[in-house]
Amino acid sequence: MELADALRHLPGRLEEAAGQLDAALTEVGGDPELRVTALVCLARVHRARYARDTDPAALEDAAEAYGRARRLIPRDAEAFGELLPEWGDVLLERARAADGRPFTGAAVRVLRESRAAVPQSDPGAAHRLLRLATGLRLRHTYEGDPVDLREAEYLLELAVRHSRDPLEQARVWRDHGDVQQEIHGHTRALERLDRAADSYRRAWRAALEADVEDRADTAVQLAARVQQLRGDVLERLARPRAALDAYRSALELWTRTHEGAAGRSEAVRARITDLEATL
Repeated sequence: MELADALRHLPGRLEEAAGQLDAALTEVGGDPELRVTALVCLARVHRARYARDTDPAALEDAAEAYGRARRLIPRDAEAFGELLPEWGDVLLERARAADGRPFTGAAVRVLRESRAAVPQSDPGAAHRLLRLATGLRLRHTYEGDPVDLREAEYLLELAVRHSRDPLEQARVWRDHGDVQQEIHGHTRALERLDRAADSYRRAWRAALEADVEDRADTAVQLAARVQQLRGDVLERLARPRAALDAYRSALELWTRTHEGAAGRSEAVRARITDLEATL
């Protein structure tokens, strides 16, 4: 198992790693702890295969290995709570890949179980809430049920209250803004666009706070992106001056990033030019 754990970091030797784990699973017999260790490692090997080959079947193999490991772990064991986020992420990734719709239900179920496995005071609780909200939004993409969006909205509001990480808070507020726009697609209520603009503003402020904490480029890119989204929403609300301010802020942020230098700022500059011509 230790050899396989080392081999899984070498893309050209993943099949060898899987072979070592198959042998280990034969040798450990009925020892549940060793079988769980081997199965989790096998799942990670399959995830590495997917990263190498982008074959969705590798994610299905990984999910199957996590499921086998899950059945060997008591619910009150610490390993139970640790395994669920990995399993849920694999199912979520599979649901996003080609022909992924049949996997959304399992992804939401495991991510919901992952959320329930830790108290809300746990440092990782906000991340688990965010992932469950992501799964619900993906299911909405496939099924179109607005109930999933309303639950995602609630979970994101809960996540931002429990998060102590400004960058994580920024991501949660960004997703919250996206959910407001998705709900607006059902209700057509302008109030939802107002909420989206406010959520993106909160995301921008949190990202700037994260930038101060030396997460430089990642935080600045996120701040630029949410200001651009905020500008788009403010235009839809027929508030061109506020949209222009948001776009100008986004442009200044994009120019501080590598992504902006690669041309991402051009779309923002075009919107600024158009708005300036009408005001």
